[in-house]
Amino acid sequence: MFRKIKNATDFIEKKLGKIDVAIITGTGIDIEIKGNKLKKLLYSEVPGMPIPSTKSHKGYFEFYKKGNLNVVVAFGRFHYYEKYSMQEVVFLPRVLGLAGAKLVILTNAAGGLNPLFKKGDLMVVKDHINLMGANPLKGDNIEELGEKFPDMSEPYTLKYAEKLKKTALSVGEQLREGIYVGVSGPSMETPAETRFFRLIGGDAIGMSTIPEVIALNHMGVDRMAVSVITNVNLPDCMEKAPIDEVISVAKSASKRLSKIINRFLEEGL
Repeated sequence: MFRKIKNATDFIEKKLGKIDVAIITGTGIDIEIKGNKLKKLLYSEVPGMPIPSTKSHKGYFEFYKKGNLNVVVAFGRFHYYEKYSMQEVVFLPRVLGLAGAKLVILTNAAGGLNPLFKKGDLMVVKDHINLMGANPLKGDNIEELGEKFPDMSEPYTLKYAEKLKKTALSVGEQLREGIYVGVSGPSMETPAETRFFRLIGGDAIGMSTIPEVIALNHMGVDRMAVSVITNVNLPDCMEKAPIDEVISVAKSASKRLSKIINRFLEEGL
């Protein structure tokens, strides 16, 4: 597996160059970087790279020069509920980390569990609960990437999460914070499950991000995650959350999230 990751990394480094910051977009999320766009690279061109099958996950990289930072936006990720194994789910963040990214910013579309949240809110993830029933580190350890049992006392790099919250305030945006619950999907949660997820401390729920964060922790790469709350799940009055509506809300919130991220990058690492 490491050889496969290294081959993809070498190819990306040759095509895109040095990477300082990588951003992985979630369902319906379009991050627009205000900078000098230099290159575009399709996932299908990269040896060994999976191809996303979930709606709105486009499957390409865009490479930008933003001040002194080289920024790559990966439009689309891979989910455990697709045909992919956990090793394939975390292939993308592993390649980005091995290619030199000092910070990986993960975004996702999530259902709100906190009744104080509303549709379209942005939430910086401060911790998570993994209920996917799987872990990307299960099996033989890839020694070249990290030690078998990575510490998870700070799953999301605190200094960057705090900086992002301050950045949001500086551009007039509200950024909530909370705990993200990860499930395998692809079915949405039932009312009883929703009540349970909230009871155990969840503020938002989704079907991604956690495996990637575990893999980045394993590699010692700084990481941060932001959820777009696309619907709010209240167990006593559940509303339907069709995928097209999820995509629409995420797309609408992308402009606000892009504004925060651009200012964050302008301030440097």
